[in-house]
Amino acid sequence: MRILVVEDEALIAMMLTDDLETAGHEVIGPVATAAAALTLCEAVLPDLALLDVNLAGGDNGVALACDLFARWHLPVVFASSKPVNVLQEAPAALGIIHKPYRTETVLRSVEVVRAVLDGRNPPDMPAGFELFSSGA
Repeated sequence: MRILVVEDEALIAMMLTDDLETAGHEVIGPVATAAAALTLCEAVLPDLALLDVNLAGGDNGVALACDLFARWHLPVVFASSKPVNVLQEAPAALGIIHKPYRTETVLRSVEVVRAVLDGRNPPDMPAGFELFSSGA
């Protein structure tokens, strides 16, 4: 799966990218701002975006998710340590991975999302991942 990673914490972004690539995914990014994410998507459209909610420069991941969906119908999974009500504001969001997370949680969450996007019943939810719906 081609996954856009938008995370403003450099160490988290590097570890997440490495874990996803090791699991066989193609990572677009990582980037830390909404503008950089949109620029990447214009060049290569991912299958899924993993977005931090609070981004560099005061950018908002929820607003970015709405923009990604409006432009490309791109599904999103948020990653955040703060409780946020992203479902009401970003109906394209499939779920949220609660920080801090383990590598296994992220990888299993991606598999759940892949199943949902393929129209299959998702496997068991990993601890730390909340599935909102089957997306927009």
